[in-house]
Amino acid sequence: MKRLTPLLMTLALIAVLTAAASGSGGRRTVTVVLNGKTLSFDAAAYLEGGRTMVPLRAVAEALGLTVKWTGGTDTAYLYSDDWYPDLSGRTIVVDPGHGGSATGAAYHGVRESHLNLAIAQKTARALESMGARVVMTRTGDRDVSLSDRAALANRLKADLLLSVHCNSSASNPDARGIYTAHHSASRDGQAAADLLRQTMMASTGAPDMGTHRRDDLAVLRQSKVPAALVECGFMSTPAELDLLQQDAYQQQLARGIAHGAALYLAA
Repeated sequence: MKRLTPLLMTLALIAVLTAAASGSGGRRTVTVVLNGKTLSFDAAAYLEGGRTMVPLRAVAEALGLTVKWTGGTDTAYLYSDDWYPDLSGRTIVVDPGHGGSATGAAYHGVRESHLNLAIAQKTARALESMGARVVMTRTGDRDVSLSDRAALANRLKADLLLSVHCNSSASNPDARGIYTAHHSASRDGQAAADLLRQTMMASTGAPDMGTHRRDDLAVLRQSKVPAALVECGFMSTPAELDLLQQDAYQQQLARGIAHGAALYLAA
């Protein structure tokens, strides 16, 4: 596992500030100085009722950390760019959407099922490099039922099911960006989907198309393990379709997916 020094520094700083504030009353602002440098906050740190309230994002980013927030679970994830957790002992099912006779969207001779498989395979390799056991619902262009995809994850008692897709829009010819989905009954699925959207955007620079509840999707509805579906981009938009076919961009998507899954599983 790579170093966690910035994260430990952040936690230590917050602990020191809280201890220093013990026994104090009322509310007043606090100045935070790190290594002789006064940190500039988006919102002031302050004392209230004997506790120090510190704007977490400002402190973390001053220490070179990235902060991701999932509102569904009220969880803040802090990490340095060179940090990846050890996923040994974790089982992740990676599901390339569609396949075989179910081609998914198709534009200019490009099948969604083929793009999904290429991105999913790269994602699997990235997760395996972190020590995870990765099982794919398909490794070639073949039919797999939606029920079988969820059933595989359930049978393995997977830590996470990731369903990889590409998007399309009949109404918006300029649609671009990352979209993720979860089932409304799964709080864990929501946390994973929200994190995945953020890390995929960070890895690719793609626009934000949001995280959505999708109870109509069988692979999410039938999953008894935490599950999230990612839409990697819009095939219906020529510029984004071009990106989705590029190996380098697929690698960026895969890194983003793997990073989001790793952050979720490390929590």
